[in-house]
Amino acid sequence: MDELRRLVANARQLVADGYYRVTDPAARAPSFMDVIGKPDQRSDVIAEIKFASPTRHSGKSREEFNPILERIVAAKPLGLSILAEPRIFGGSLDFVRRAAGLGLPILMKDIVVDRMQIEAAAASGASAVLVIQSLSSKGLVGGSSQELIDVAHDRNLDVVLEVHTPGEWDEAVMTDADILGINNRDLGTMEVDLSTSASILSARTKDRSVIAMSGIETREQVISMLRVGADAVLVGTSIMRHEDPAKK
Repeated sequence: MDELRRLVANARQLVADGYYRVTDPAARAPSFMDVIGKPDQRSDVIAEIKFASPTRHSGKSREEFNPILERIVAAKPLGLSILAEPRIFGGSLDFVRRAAGLGLPILMKDIVVDRMQIEAAAASGASAVLVIQSLSSKGLVGGSSQELIDVAHDRNLDVVLEVHTPGEWDEAVMTDADILGINNRDLGTMEVDLSTSASILSARTKDRSVIAMSGIETREQVISMLRVGADAVLVGTSIMRHEDPAKK
């Protein structure tokens, strides 16, 4: 089983276990569409708070979430990406809820395989949800990405549709996704190639905002992503592994 299939199996189990049942709706965070790609865009960085991944641990504990969140918000990123998945990424729907009330756009980051996860994102106060194109392309979810996007839009959520290949890009631009995210990481192997964003953006015409994601560690790499056409970058591991995440 490759890593992507393992992540999907885990997500399905969490859905079956009732993890995504949220009965107490939270106030909604501001929309990414109000800030990304604008002339006065305040930052290039969407900061991701995650405590673990399939490849490494952040070195931080989940009990540090509140102080890390407060310091990162004070550093004024463009928005926040908050992991909701608890078993592999150390995330929490409660983390999404806590972040949603602080005035920044919030992306609920997850392996979305079921509309219940989208309902949970909306109820937890996120303003956007991640959908992964390869899950539909590989038949790992029932239905299409567009069907998940429709559910999200019905709940007034922005959708970041993640792609990793030119073929997935071609499928993604046929949808109503609000933002495209180019993942430099192959979710099947977990290998990172920072040239992925540049190769796709140089070969395709951009018709909506784009976020470059994964493997970005330095300001020079941020600049290189912006130069090839990304409107923002999503940075998680290198922020969370730094002794001072907000400074990073």
